[in-house]
Amino acid sequence: MKKRTFRTLTAGMMTAAMAASLLAGCAKEDTAKQTDTETVNEAVNETAEQGADQKETTTDQAILVVSFGTSYNDNRDLSIGATEEAIQEAFPDYEVRRAFTSQIIIDKLEERDGLEIDNVTEALDRAVEDGIKNLVVQPTHLMDGYEYQDLVGELAEYAEAFEKIEVGAPLLTSDEDFENVVKAITADTKEYDDGETAICFMGHGTEAESNEVYAKMQELLTEEGYDNYFVGTVEASPTLEDVMALVDAGNYKNVVLEPLMVVAGDHANNDMAGDEEGSWKKAFEDAGYNVECLIQGLGQLEEIQDIYVEHTQDAINKMADPITADMLKDGEYTIDVESNASMFKVVDCKLTVKEGKMTAVITMSGTGYTKMYMGSAEEAANASEEDCIAYVETAEGAHTFELPVEALNQEITCSSYSKKKAIWYDRTLVFQSAALPVDAYQEIEMTTVESMGLENGEYQIEVSVEGGTGKVKVESPVTLIVKDGKATAAIRWTSPYYDYMLVNDQKYTPTETTDEISAYEIPVEGFDWKMPVTADTIAMSTPHEIDYTLYFDSATLK
Repeated sequence: MKKRTFRTLTAGMMTAAMAASLLAGCAKEDTAKQTDTETVNEAVNETAEQGADQKETTTDQAILVVSFGTSYNDNRDLSIGATEEAIQEAFPDYEVRRAFTSQIIIDKLEERDGLEIDNVTEALDRAVEDGIKNLVVQPTHLMDGYEYQDLVGELAEYAEAFEKIEVGAPLLTSDEDFENVVKAITADTKEYDDGETAICFMGHGTEAESNEVYAKMQELLTEEGYDNYFVGTVEASPTLEDVMALVDAGNYKNVVLEPLMVVAGDHANNDMAGDEEGSWKKAFEDAGYNVECLIQGLGQLEEIQDIYVEHTQDAINKMADPITADMLKDGEYTIDVESNASMFKVVDCKLTVKEGKMTAVITMSGTGYTKMYMGSAEEAANASEEDCIAYVETAEGAHTFELPVEALNQEITCSSYSKKKAIWYDRTLVFQSAALPVDAYQEIEMTTVESMGLENGEYQIEVSVEGGTGKVKVESPVTLIVKDGKATAAIRWTSPYYDYMLVNDQKYTPTETTDEISAYEIPVEGFDWKMPVTADTIAMSTPHEIDYTLYFDSATLK
C-alpha cells in the first residue's frame, strides 16, 4: 500500500506540524512561501512518518475530515490541522484521517512539497481496505452547497462498504451554529470595534440556494447590534460593491478585512488582501480608507473547532441502534429532533407511543411551512391534499405537525411546503432517543441483589461502558457495596472533566477528582443489563451531557 503522509493524524503529530508552521512565519503570496515552508514540510513529513511507525490501525472506526484544501501550508496547519486535532482530541478512540476535494491542490502539494493527501475516493477506498467498519465523514465546508451535496452523493455509493457510515453537518447548519459563529468572529475582532472601523468579512459565495447563509449572517449581525460588521462574497452576492455601499453609508475611517472561510488560502491572500486591481484591499484603499487585512481562517478559532466537534458528535449519535415502538412503554415523551436544514428548525417534539406505534408532534420555529409529506418533494408535488399533513396552529401561533415515526435514531425522509415560495423542499429528520427517561423502555430482565441472595458487604465486579464517543472509559473492576438489599458502585471515569452524573434523573456529584479521573458512587439497579446513565463533561467550551450505558456482569462478582 502506498503510504500517505497524512493518512493518520494524531494529536501529537499535528501539534508538531503546527509548531513548525509558526516558525515558518506567514506570507501573503504562495510563491513567496516556498523557502519558508521547507522547514514546515520537513517537520510534517518527519513527524508523520514517525507517527505512522508508532501507531498501527488498532480500531475499526474512523473519522474522515474532508476539506477543500489549500496550498498555503502555514494556514492549512493552523486551520484545517487545528480542526482535525480538536476532533482527534474529542474522539481519541477514532482514527482521524484527512481528505481534500480539490485535485488541483492535491497535485500541487505533491509536486511542490512532496506531500501526498488522499482525495475523497482514495480515502474511502483506503478505509475499506483497512477494515474500517464505522466511518464518520466530517466536512469542513461552510454550508450545504454543491460541494457538500457532491460529497453526500459520493458517500451514498459506499453505503454498503461499511457497517455504518454517517456524514456530519457543515459549519452553518442550525440557527445555533449561526449564533455561535457570530459570537466567535465578533469576539475575535472586538479590538477593532471602535466606532470608526468597518469590519468586513469576505465569503466565497455560490450559485446554490445555500448562498443565503451570507444574508442570514448579515441579518443576525445587525440584529445583535453589530452595525459596523458587513458580509460579502467573491463570486456571488452580496458583492464587493454591495459591501462598499454599506460602508460608505456609515461614518468610517478604517476598514478591517477578514475571510469568512475556514482557511485563509488563495481568495484571502489575493482576492481580499492582494495589491492588484480588483482586490477588496485595493478597492477600499482607493476609496480613501485605512485598510488592515487579517489573514486567518475561521478554522483557527477554538469556538469554530468546537462546532465541528459537535457536528461530529451528532453524526456519531446517528450511528446509535434504532429504537422501535415495541421497545418502549406507551406514553408521551419529550425528545430531540435533528433536521438537515437550518431553515426547517424543530423547537419542540412530543413523542407518543401507543399500541405498538409512534407519532410525534413537532413544533416549528416559524410559520413559513404549511404542509408536510412523508416522502420526497417530487412525490409531494404529485400527491393529493388528503395525503399531505396540514399544520395545526397552537394558542401561541406556532405551527405544529403530527408525523408518523417508524423508529428513533434513524433518518426519516419527508418534505415541507413553503408558503412564501410555493414549493416543496426535501427534508431529513432524525428523532433521537437520547432524552428518553429510563422508565420509557419496556421492562428488562435483570439479575438483582435479591435474586442473587447477596449479603451485606463489599464485592468486586467487572463493568463495561457504551455510548458517547468512546473517548472515556470506566475503570474495571469496580467496588460494589451491598447494604440492606441495595447495591452501590464506586466507579472511576478515565477523565477529570465530569462534573456530575444523572442516574434515574437523580444528580450525583464527584466523590473525588484528580488530574486523570472523576469518581462517583452511584446506585446499581441490577446486573446483566445496560443501565442508562448520563455524565456531564466540561472538556469543551460549553458543558455537554453525554448518555452512556453501564453493564455490570454478575458472572464476575467476587
